[in-house]
Amino acid sequence: MLTITHTPTEGTIIDGTSKGDGTAPILKTAGWKWGRSITAWYIPHSRDRAPHLARIEHTAAALRAAGYDVETDIDTTLRDGTDAHHNRNECLTDRAAALAAKAERKATAADAAHARHDHACAALPEGGEPIKVGHHSERRHRRALDRAHTTARAAIEADAAARSAAESARIADHRYTPAVIHRRIERQSAGLRSIERHLTKYRAAGHTAETSNHMHQLELNKAELERDIEYWTAVRAEQDATDGPKLYSRADLRPGCFVNCSGTWHKVIRVNAKSVTVATAYSWTDRLPYDKIADARAEDAHTPIRPGQ
Repeated sequence: MLTITHTPTEGTIIDGTSKGDGTAPILKTAGWKWGRSITAWYIPHSRDRAPHLARIEHTAAALRAAGYDVETDIDTTLRDGTDAHHNRNECLTDRAAALAAKAERKATAADAAHARHDHACAALPEGGEPIKVGHHSERRHRRALDRAHTTARAAIEADAAARSAAESARIADHRYTPAVIHRRIERQSAGLRSIERHLTKYRAAGHTAETSNHMHQLELNKAELERDIEYWTAVRAEQDATDGPKLYSRADLRPGCFVNCSGTWHKVIRVNAKSVTVATAYSWTDRLPYDKIADARAEDAHTPIRPGQ
């Protein structure tokens, strides 16, 4: 007997499988992954989330069609947002530390790869001397060129891996920055409005969660989004009420000052409700949302402007 369960703390997992029993191809096709630490198949990112009912039912149907006995045990309740995100933050903190360590290892490996490339290049004849075909040095020269090419490719790949690891570590460590939280709330609010529009259409057509699986899923997703928006809104309110990092707002900026976005400075032409209008090198202007502004300077381009001050 295979049992698919979903709980807020454990997410969606399946019990009863064993190595070589033939379930792996079915579960992989359905988007499940093998968790070595829990020794079970699971649906990624399902902890403290609404259960993905369609995927669960599709998986169960595919397994039954292959001759397996399958039962489901789905808990649709959600934990309090503070508890849910506290546990998630612990996992993300560990992940950020692991990624930082990985980035350091990759940077060390990149330095070593460059050193090997320099050593290989040092073995080449000076001045870019061409290969002397038929000469006793031909084979040695070709081997030296091959080593130089191989180490050059390895150094390039090591640099790319180091940059990727460093960027992953940076992203993992920025979950609680005001700009990231603001964009998350905006994105979740847009998703919530979309769900509410769909639910309104379903209700107008006479459907209910009991008669429509899709409507049931929408209501579960709605509850999840409402919980998360409430949590992140409270986090942002606490940041604004304390001396922690803050976002720039309409009250902080004025025409003539300068703002920095993605490393580039722009002169502010107009201050709007959700963005600033800035000059460009062309005949038109651009708009920059407040959550994209990393720094600001007064009209003299030197005096700093701090958000909330």
